[in-house]
Amino acid sequence: MGFFWRVMFADFKTSFPQVTIFSLGQLPMRVLDPTLPADRTLRDRMVILVDRVLGLHAELHGTKTEYETASVERQISAVDAQIDQLVYELYGLTEEEIRIVQEG
Repeated sequence: MGFFWRVMFADFKTSFPQVTIFSLGQLPMRVLDPTLPADRTLRDRMVILVDRVLGLHAELHGTKTEYETASVERQISAVDAQIDQLVYELYGLTEEEIRIVQEG
């Protein structure tokens, strides 16, 4: 959403943007349909990954060594990448669109 906001509302780069109902309505929100098995599966996978990354962030605060910290940070990055892939799948992005988002 941050990428989309920067692209669509680039005129606010030098000032604070007004967040309005209209501007929020411009965000491309994909609503999952719980009656569709594919949407339910995607949602369940996302919930598992988000729970995992939240747990890892909590674990990160309890690390005692640089090695432990680095290990948990690598796990967070890996789960974040899996979440990104699910979002790309959710929105049906092409490889080119994924590249644009990642570079943005």
